[in-house]
Amino acid sequence: MSTYGEQKKAWASEWAKIRKDYLSGKLLDVTVLPAGGGPAVRWECPIYGETGSPVASEKLALTAGRGHTNVHVSPEDLQELEDMKVLRMPENLLSPYQRRRREELEADDQ
Repeated sequence: MSTYGEQKKAWASEWAKIRKDYLSGKLLDVTVLPAGGGPAVRWECPIYGETGSPVASEKLALTAGRGHTNVHVSPEDLQELEDMKVLRMPENLLSPYQRRRREELEADDQ
């Protein structure tokens, strides 16, 4: 039997994959550009042209930029993601609010 911490970590990993799959194709990916002279790069938002701080690698720039693109998730998608989360999360990891929300969603399905 796994501990609460192990379950929470496993769920966080699973949820990150579910969320990534759901948002795939809904958000534009950032562009990675050179940041002045030298090997540094930075991300640029394809929607508003915002840019990130210079970093040492393309991988770091992509990670930071993808974090930024989360601000462009629509309110409808955020709600859908929250509903998916409470329906799929292991019951013992649910907060009291999430538990109530799950009960509401399950009652709506009946």
